Amino acid sequence: MITRFLMLSVVATMAMTAQAQKAELTFGVSGICGMCENRIESAFDKKGIVAVDYNLDNKKIHVVYKTKKWNEASLHKLATGVGHDTDKYQAADEVYANLHGCCKYREHTSCPAEDNNH
Repeated sequence: MITRFLMLSVVATMAMTAQAQKAELTFGVSGICGMCENRIESAFDKKGIVAVDYNLDNKKIHVVYKTKKWNEASLHKLATGVGHDTDKYQAADEVYANLHGCCKYREHTSCPAEDNNH
């Protein structure tokens, strides 16, 4: 009986620890079209990132991640690494320059293409 209780306690503690290792973060990321949205979300397709959703309308990304692998700064760097400024960091000019012409959010406030889902 005591052994079973101890096993259940260990399992419960492990479950709580595993859950405590996940965190959520929402932050701003510049983007203006469907290509931007795909690029941004693809950048977060990494081990230790549980879920990601970029909202093109409000220009916010919501990330669920494992805290052993990621932190706030490293998540921002994923976005800047593919050319998209965040509300804390700016993408390198060289990386931004390689974005498709319609994705130049520093130069346009909306996608110049008729269909922004290209």
